[in-house]
Amino acid sequence: MSTDIAPITLKARMLGWCLATLTRFIYVSSRKRFHNRALLEHYFASGQRFIMVAWHNRNIVGPMGYVAHAPKGRVFRPLASASRDGTLAAMTMQNLGVDCIRGSSSRGGTQALREMLRAAKQGADLGITPDGPRGPIYEVQAGVVAAARLTGLPIIAMSYHAKRHKRLKSWDRMIVPSPFTTLAYGWDGPFTVPNGASDEQMDAVRKQVEQSLLRLNDQVAVLADTAPD
Repeated sequence: MSTDIAPITLKARMLGWCLATLTRFIYVSSRKRFHNRALLEHYFASGQRFIMVAWHNRNIVGPMGYVAHAPKGRVFRPLASASRDGTLAAMTMQNLGVDCIRGSSSRGGTQALREMLRAAKQGADLGITPDGPRGPIYEVQAGVVAAARLTGLPIIAMSYHAKRHKRLKSWDRMIVPSPFTTLAYGWDGPFTVPNGASDEQMDAVRKQVEQSLLRLNDQVAVLADTAPD
């Protein structure tokens, strides 16, 4: 593992446990509504692997859009940045039973790409926040499309919304759902990238994924906000 990866401190371990506990509590205490869950169920039932992508500001309870539905034995390897925030995210995911791949385009990128390719060959699903770790918000970066081309895995877009929530003043306007609310999850795709795709073809898929994620934002917001109290 690259020495550029932020170290795992006791504080990060404790905060990771707290955030994972909060994630589970919010999810379990809330009512759920779903848009196009059949897509996710199809991939789980068929055994076909995929790359799940979700906006950075859906990191809280967003992982439950995979973890709460995956059959036993299914392996999920999301990418977490090499920063201290990435270490906290990795510790949170570890407490949810998920082992993250560490790195980003700026720190530990080569090592992360190798590990993603290895994980894909071993049969794992991958996870990427395509506008992370620093934005701009709601702009899909080219890395997710490159990962799809290299691994041969299709991309599945996922988003969620909470009827009652707060927005942090971070660059991504992170959504923090309240407990005992209504959570709405949605999925879309698949989006595939041929192995020999040109730069133009890859950018076209990138735009498709971006528009899909933006569209899902609106769809799950309506689904959550129209739920009866």
